[in-house]
Amino acid sequence: MIYPYLFINGDILQQDRALIPIYDLGLLRGMGIFDFFRVLDGVAIFAEDHIERLQNSMHQMGLDVDYTANDWADKFKDLIKANNADRAGFRVVVTGGFSEDGYSIPDQKNVYMLLHLLPPNDPKQFAEGVSLITSDYRRDIPSVKTTIYVRSMQMQPRMKKEGAFEVLYHWNGEITECSRCNIFFIDREGQLITPDAGMLHGVTRKKIISIAKENNIPVVERKVTLSELPEMAGSFLTATTKGVLPVVKIDNQVIGDGRVHPICVKLQDLFQEKIDQYIAAARLAQMVL
Repeated sequence: MIYPYLFINGDILQQDRALIPIYDLGLLRGMGIFDFFRVLDGVAIFAEDHIERLQNSMHQMGLDVDYTANDWADKFKDLIKANNADRAGFRVVVTGGFSEDGYSIPDQKNVYMLLHLLPPNDPKQFAEGVSLITSDYRRDIPSVKTTIYVRSMQMQPRMKKEGAFEVLYHWNGEITECSRCNIFFIDREGQLITPDAGMLHGVTRKKIISIAKENNIPVVERKVTLSELPEMAGSFLTATTKGVLPVVKIDNQVIGDGRVHPICVKLQDLFQEKIDQYIAAARLAQMVL
């Protein structure tokens, strides 16, 4: 499904009118950031958190635009309404702008927004868990959600060959993140362990840490190495489209007993409750307005 309307620099346009000049620095130099969230029941899920991360990415990349948090929220709603979108993936992209010489950064940045088809998740992945392959790699600016995904794209043939769901990045053996997810481990005492540096701090990661603390599940953010994998009892990924996704194997290392850890199931349910509560609150606010 192709959604008929896109947002380009303040205007909502039909697909056939939504053109991007080839002098865009996002295309010519890879100078761009983005954010991505789900639209469920017509509601932009955890919009405030995604706007905060979006603004942080823009600031770190020098791509600030003259939109307040409320401006962003309103524009999200406008595009969702224009597309009559009930369930979708929503992508926001900010680039360096149109550069006549292909290098100089102009004052005016480019802002694009578009919606994607959001297929349902595969229940088998959640019931049985997924496997990962590793790659010794670190993104240029780990704390920023840039549009540069070259390494993960290069790894797709190997992922397909080995039946892996994702690529787990490490730097000299220190685990950081996956190409599109954050990672957690569960030790034999039932404690959650997640890397504390060298990665993008995901919105779902943030929610899961909060949920765990609310439910007396210990969480430790620290350095995690590949050498620790044999000692872990469980693992899971956190991502916008997947929520909490169990991991049962990394390269040739089976995690725990190779089955989905009960804490993963508990966190899946608690996270879904948070989403349901968010949607209910958003709908109530709309009724009040």
